[in-house]
Amino acid sequence: MSARYLLIFLGEEPGWMRIADGRTLVRQSGFDTLPEPDEDGDEPETVTLVVPGSEVALHWAEIPAALAPAQAGAAARIMAEEVSAERFETQHVATGPADADDERPLAIVSRARMDDWLAEAETLGLDPDIVIPEPLLIAPPETGVRTLRKAGIDIVRGPKRAFAAEPDIAALLIADEPVEPITAEYMERGLGTVLAAPPLNLRQGDYAKRRRWKLDTGYLRRVALLAAAVLLVTLLIQLTMIARYSFAADAVEREIAERARDAIPGNVEIVDADAQLRGRLSELGGGPGYGELANAAFGAIRDTAGVELQSIVYADDNSLQLTAAAPGQAELTALQQRMAAAGLIVTPGGVRDGGGRQIADYVVRAP
Repeated sequence: MSARYLLIFLGEEPGWMRIADGRTLVRQSGFDTLPEPDEDGDEPETVTLVVPGSEVALHWAEIPAALAPAQAGAAARIMAEEVSAERFETQHVATGPADADDERPLAIVSRARMDDWLAEAETLGLDPDIVIPEPLLIAPPETGVRTLRKAGIDIVRGPKRAFAAEPDIAALLIADEPVEPITAEYMERGLGTVLAAPPLNLRQGDYAKRRRWKLDTGYLRRVALLAAAVLLVTLLIQLTMIARYSFAADAVEREIAERARDAIPGNVEIVDADAQLRGRLSELGGGPGYGELANAAFGAIRDTAGVELQSIVYADDNSLQLTAAAPGQAELTALQQRMAAAGLIVTPGGVRDGGGRQIADYVVRAP
């Protein structure tokens, strides 16, 4: 499985290079020719933005590896405030992993420069995975320092120090340490090892690279199937409720027809129960308004979901004695309210359980 890197160099000598398995494949000065995305290989290419070391202050600080990331970050900010003369809120602080001595590199850089570098990468169509100061690209020696002169600047790397400065200033900072001058080709040969475990990445904290979620088509298919199943079940529930209410209404109609058949003597076909009962009442000398009374009561039962008519009897005093069954008290209350809203005088009777339903008696009169 090959490790592949695209390095973008900013600063006095801009350019880019592509390496794979530690070997330089392409090297280009400037950005007249921009790198094309490399989609070959088993692993995605790591885009690394290399920024001038002269604009990043690098220190080594004792921050134990056992600290949680939030604690390590807080400790780094405290140490950065002690060594930086700039206003802290304008500075970006980043740390690398701790070594065996619990020391780790600590970088301080202007937020404005970070913004400029990332904006420049964006103009090249790139969103870097790593932003690293150039001195940290040099593999550190065990003792002394290695130096690389580039664009009139000495890039210096020691076991626990790294900086870039003009040659005179660099010489003062190096003092009497052993110096190993190196070439750009020497640095390139060690890039694969350095980038495999970069000592520090400036893309952290506020500048951390945002993750791009890759949609899992299998997951989306499962979600779509689940949503379709939920929709189907909901539709079936609605259809079941509609069918149930329709069956209940039909049952009420049949019950009314049966009661009318009981009330009307002879083998008479019940076509319009309301009209036929009104006619029968007229024959019996029933009081005025009975038809309206029965019609309003039957309409209230029909319009109340879940309510079924169990029996209906009219008495000599022109009142209807109704027995209705419903799933619960709420439906019975709704039935009583509908009958009252229809202008009926409703006197509720007792409520009892029967077959898992609530059964209630009512006496209904015309006003």
